[in-house]
Order: sequence, then C-alpha cells, then structure tokens
Amino acid sequence: MEPPRSLHPDRAITGSQVQPTANNAYLRRPTTPGNVPELVFASHHPIAGMRRLFEFIFLLGSVISLSVGRSSTKPPPGAVLVKPGTTVTGEFTNLGDALNALPADDTTQVVFVYPGTYAGQVNVSRPGPVTIMGYTENAFDFAQNTVTLVHSAALATGAASDDLTGTLRVLSNNVSLYNLDIRNDFGVAFTNGQAIALSNQGDQVGMYACRLFSYQDTLYTNVGNHVYLMSYIEGAVDFIFGRHSIAYFERNTIASKGAGCVTASGRELNDTGIYVFNENQVIAAPDAFPERHWEYWARVIFKNTFIPAPMNKTIWSIWDPGDDRTDFVLLAEYNSFGPGVVGAHRPNFSTILDREEAAQYSLESAIPNYRDWVDTEYLLPELLEN
Repeated sequence: MEPPRSLHPDRAITGSQVQPTANNAYLRRPTTPGNVPELVFASHHPIAGMRRLFEFIFLLGSVISLSVGRSSTKPPPGAVLVKPGTTVTGEFTNLGDALNALPADDTTQVVFVYPGTYAGQVNVSRPGPVTIMGYTENAFDFAQNTVTLVHSAALATGAASDDLTGTLRVLSNNVSLYNLDIRNDFGVAFTNGQAIALSNQGDQVGMYACRLFSYQDTLYTNVGNHVYLMSYIEGAVDFIFGRHSIAYFERNTIASKGAGCVTASGRELNDTGIYVFNENQVIAAPDAFPERHWEYWARVIFKNTFIPAPMNKTIWSIWDPGDDRTDFVLLAEYNSFGPGVVGAHRPNFSTILDREEAAQYSLESAIPNYRDWVDTEYLLPELLEN
C-alpha cells in the first residue's frame, strides 16, 4: 500500500497545503463533485499579444478536430464486441468478460464497445497489444463519448492499495484507450479517500479523447511511458499522481472541482520519471494548485497552459507545513497565461523556464520512440509543440 496522502478534514475543503497569510487568505466555500467553474476565455497579461496567439492556437486545434473528426461507429474487422443486453454468441455484455476472453498471446486485439454504462472493475492484463474503442460520432471530441465505465471503491472501502481502487486497471503494455468515460464514484472522504478512475501500470499506454472522473487520485500514472491526449481529467485532490512514469499530456482539459492540488509527483529518485504538460487548459476551483510534490525528486513541467479560473497565488505547494520536501524538485512553467495566474507570487523552489529551456521538455525528449506507438492524429503539429 502506498504511504498515506489523506487530507486533514479542513484541508479537504479549503486546500490549505500552505499556510494562509494576510495577503493570501483562502476562499472558504464548500465544494461538491461536479461543481466545476465555467470556462472563460480571457487574457489579462502584459504580454497579452503572444498569449492570445497561444489561445488562438489552442482554440483552432479544437475547432479543427471537431469539424473534421473521424467517427467510430462501426467496429473494425475482427474486433471483439461489447454491447448491453446482447445474446449473440461471441459478443459480451461487459468489458471485463470481453478482455478475459482474448487469447493470452502476443497478437494484437481490438475491443469495440457500444453505447452504454458498464459497471464493475475492469483489468487489462494480457501479453499482447490491446485497443479499446468506445462508440462515438467524433473520435476527437470527448464530449461526444457514449461509453461509461463506472465503479466505486477507495481505501476507505477496504481496497488494499491505491491501484486496487481503480475502475480501469491497465496492467500490461501496449494499450490504447479511445473515447471512454471512466468514473470512480466513491466520492469524498476525510481519510483514505483515494479512489482511482484509471490506474496505469503498463508501458506504451495511450489515452485518446477519454474522460476521467473522481475526487481524490483520479489518474494513477505510475509506471511506464504514457500519453494523455485531447482528454478530460477531473478531480480535486492530487488527482494526477504516481511515482515512476514518464507521462506526456497535450490538449487536455484538466478540471479541479475542489480546492486542492492537480498533481502529486511521487518520484523518489533521480530517475527518468517526469510529467510534461503542453498546451492544456486548467479549469480550476478557487485556491487550487497545479502541483504539490509527494516526494523529494518530483519533476513536473507545465508549458503553454491556459488557466482561466482562479488558482492559489503561490501556484505551487509544499507537501505539508513542516514537511516541505523541496530539496531536489523541478516544478517548472513556461508561458502560463489566463486570469488564473494574474498576480501570482511563486515560491522560490519553483522555476520559470525561458523558451530555450522549455524546448528541452518535449514529447520527443521524454519519449523518443513515441512515433512507434502513439496515435499522432491526436497531437499538435510538431512546429507548435514548443
């Protein structure tokens, strides 16, 4: 079991990872699951011209993807089918049974899931590559997803580890997920509230136009090389976390529905682990932080991030008062913009990158072989990556 990262009851409501001061008072208001602020596109930065250009690029990419998005309404030849209420031999009524029926070999397999809500924990653990596709009219638009996987579990319900709370547990390599809504509906707890939607323990795993929902620890990106592209990730407390993975995030909507931290990197040693965020937007409840670091070697980079809603003005958080864990961290930003970061006063353990420094943190530098396994249709043109 992972070391506890439960919150003090007051912190679960207020997000008080750093102590408030007269100039940094916390806005105390109750938050409820699903209470995500509306997105407001605006920029109030002194160099607004350049930042409006990035807003335009972000919006243009979204518009293009919506207008020319491919549909995924027919299963590929040879796909295993999952369909609510089916009685057809060879088809399955739940995803778990379909995955368990796949051959335990190194062949490439595709599972196609028809619209519906499918309850229960699902494990992906076969040796060969697996693609799970959800039915959709537009494979580039997560808002049009029609397939929902739902489960309710947390450490508080008796799960023996964070991973074992996951609604979808990826335990093998070479897995691609398309157009799935993945929910852990456990909700809020003052202690042992870890309730994972997606637990990612495999290598070369890609998530495309999916949506993840929970409150604490939504996405466990723990081991291996992972990409999360054009997706939606919602939570309140440390809801993107893990220890050893190399994780790249691009063109996602990251939604904080309560005062807390977006990420909690548990990198324990000076290894290859890193989180790189490029061209994402953070819709944050008041007093949210992009990151608090779980361990001393946390390495998290946010580039070209549009933040329309209020963040805590310190932007980055220590682990806990009296237990800072800032000795070897790299918590870095380049070109964060939007009203949520106006007037920010970042702590001295954080880093502001210049353009040349930011260019060193890219998909290619993090995952050199990404062209071998990432669906590049979900990436921005390489010219815009930095």
